[in-house]
Amino acid sequence: MKNTSLIWGTLAVLTTAALAEDSLREQLLSKQAEFSTKAPAEVKTAYAAGIQAVADSGILKSAKQAGERAPDFTLRNAAGKEVTLSTLLKQGPVVLTWYRGGWCPYCNLSLRALQEVLPELQAAGAQLVALTPELPDKSTTTQEKNALQFQVLTDLNHDVAKNYGVAFKLTATVRDLYKKHFNLLEYNGAEASDDTLPLAATYIIDRDGTIRYAFLDADYRKRAEPAELVSFVKQLLPQQGDAAAVALLKRFWLRVWNPPHDLNAVDELVAEDFVLTNPSGDTVGRDAFKDWLREFQTKLGDARLMPMETFASADGTRVVSRWRATGINHGVLGTPDDGQPVEFSGIAIWEIRDGKLTHNWVERSAWELHRKLTRKP
Repeated sequence: MKNTSLIWGTLAVLTTAALAEDSLREQLLSKQAEFSTKAPAEVKTAYAAGIQAVADSGILKSAKQAGERAPDFTLRNAAGKEVTLSTLLKQGPVVLTWYRGGWCPYCNLSLRALQEVLPELQAAGAQLVALTPELPDKSTTTQEKNALQFQVLTDLNHDVAKNYGVAFKLTATVRDLYKKHFNLLEYNGAEASDDTLPLAATYIIDRDGTIRYAFLDADYRKRAEPAELVSFVKQLLPQQGDAAAVALLKRFWLRVWNPPHDLNAVDELVAEDFVLTNPSGDTVGRDAFKDWLREFQTKLGDARLMPMETFASADGTRVVSRWRATGINHGVLGTPDDGQPVEFSGIAIWEIRDGKLTHNWVERSAWELHRKLTRKP
């Protein structure tokens, strides 16, 4: 155990060169691999058990999910100024993320990566806000160390984390390991408890207060990818200057093809005589289309669709979109239900009449999808 202090210190060292070259996921995996090569077996076992305990607790299902209302809150920043979520939402959508503390090397990597995409988020009309259980003097240090230019608010005693359902208890073993390196109460305050932390959760909250995106993972070494957050805000949330046809399709992608997969939105956005045309033939009628969606989304579990670009014709009667879909294979295209992640892309052309979607011609990357489903090179 005598080497763990050295390991902790090494993990806290960050290089801006690595940040510039790699995605956040790559940086996190590199940090994880570094820890794995240096940490004693008993430490790795304890941390792995701690992650599993979080997963087994049910918190990933009980936490606030996409489609739910975001609880409002008022917290103070490091300067003591009160910041209220509902007030921020009047200005635009909010990307809300939790970090555990400046003592966490994975948090520092994540914060710096978020800082890098801050200009893109702001250009897309979104605001970035980080919540932490750290007391203001500690969060100020974290802000300065990582050169953060976005709001960092102290979630005193985990009150907001509890309202969002993302606060969890450390195992006794992990708590005691942390105590060997630092006093969590010095960071979070005497009343915060030394066995409670927030998930490294990230939400995108729409202007109406609806959670549109939720990243929840029991493993604190995994974080929402900043580039994905930027794409979500740009491609799925309203942007200034969006053509009416583009705005309509965005609402369809967001509500029907991303969690919580609200098929009731089909009645609102799709014409009764809607036609879906794909290589297997036509699906005619709105009700038949909803049945098709139910079946497809059952076979593509946790389906998520991200447009890469969307264009409307000058008269607004046609929209073309390139997209990428991800999910879990539960029998897509008649393949065995292997529970493996799949990803494929496609192009769709939409016809619009009287403010509703009336026809969709879609082409999927069949060979790409076939290789992923059959695990062929």
